[in-house]
Amino acid sequence: MSHFSAQWETKELKLKNVFTIARGSKASVQNVFLTLERDDIKGVGEAGPNTRYDETSETVNRFFDKFPFEELHHVSSPEELEVFIGAASAKLKSLHSMKIPQSAKAAIEMAWLDWWAKSKNQPMWKLWGAESNVGPISSYTIGLDEIPIMQKKIKEAEKYPLYKIKLGTKHDRDIIKGIREVTNKPLRVDANEGWETVDQALKEIEFLRSQNVELVEQPMHALMKSELKELKKLSELPLCADESFTGSENLNEIAESFDIINIKLMKIGSLVKAKRTIEQAHRLGLKVMIGCMIESSVAITAGGILSLFGEHADLDGSLLISNDPYTGLKLNKNAEVILPENIGIGVRIMKTDGT
Repeated sequence: MSHFSAQWETKELKLKNVFTIARGSKASVQNVFLTLERDDIKGVGEAGPNTRYDETSETVNRFFDKFPFEELHHVSSPEELEVFIGAASAKLKSLHSMKIPQSAKAAIEMAWLDWWAKSKNQPMWKLWGAESNVGPISSYTIGLDEIPIMQKKIKEAEKYPLYKIKLGTKHDRDIIKGIREVTNKPLRVDANEGWETVDQALKEIEFLRSQNVELVEQPMHALMKSELKELKKLSELPLCADESFTGSENLNEIAESFDIINIKLMKIGSLVKAKRTIEQAHRLGLKVMIGCMIESSVAITAGGILSLFGEHADLDGSLLISNDPYTGLKLNKNAEVILPENIGIGVRIMKTDGT
C-alpha cells in the first residue's frame, strides 16, 4: 500500500491595500501551503493562521513537522479523516505540550479531501451532494481607514453589490455617513468586538438600521456573554457570531445571543465538522455565513463548497490580495459564489499570465 508524502511552504500573501480592523492593521499575511501526494495524485491545502487565536505560520510549521502524514493511508473517508486528525492532534498535544493550530488541521483535511475527490475524478462539491455549484452572494470587505480612502475603496469595488464595512471605532456613524455619500447599496457591518456596552451597541444598531444595513457581526467582545444575550433580545437587526463562535461552543447557547453564525475554516479546523455544524445550526433556527481570513483561492474555494449549504457568504479573502498563487472560486456578475467544475476542491496553480 502506497503512503502519502507531504510538503509544505510558507508564502507571504500581499494585500492590495493595508487592511485595518478594530484590533489592528496588516499589509500581508504568512500562510502555509500543504501538498499531499499519493499514487501520482496531489491534493493541496492552506493554513491561514490568525494571531487572534494565538496562531502563526511558525506554530503551523511546528505542527506539520510532528504530524504523522505517513499514516494517512489508513483513512478512507472524510469522516475517518476528521477522527484521525483529532486523535493525532491530541497525541501531539500530550507528547509535546503543543498548542494545536486549528488552521493547520484545516489545511491537512483540505489537502486530503482535494486528493480524495481527485482520486474519484469528481468535484468535491458533487461528492458532498450539493444541488448546484452556485452559492450565495458574497460581500466585499472594506477595511477601516480614513473616510475618503474608504470612499475610494468603495468606488474601486463598484462592481460588487454588497459591502461589509469594518467598524468598532469611536466614529462609526461618520464612517457609515461617508459610505452613504458614495453608494446606496446594502451593507453588512462588522464591529470586531469593538462596542463596549449594550447601550452603545443598541444606539449604533438603531442608527445602522436606518442606513440599509442587513446585519451586524460580532458587536461586542466574545467574553461578554450575558450582554450579548441581552442585546439579541433588543436588537432591531440580526446579529452574527464571529469571534463568539470558533466551533467548539454550544450552539444552543450561541442561539441565545445570535441569529447567524460565521463559520471560518481557520477557526473550526475541519470542513467535515463545518458541514455537520451547518446542519446542526439549521435545526436550531440559526442561519449560516461562511467567512474567511485573508486567504488564497485554495482556502477560499474550500470555504465556497461549504457556502453551497448556507445562507450567507463572506468569501473575498483572495480578492484582497495581489499575489494569489492559485485560481479557483469565482463570483459571477451578481457576486454569487461559483464553484469550479474541476475535480477535487477545484483549484489550480495560477499561470504566469494570471489565468
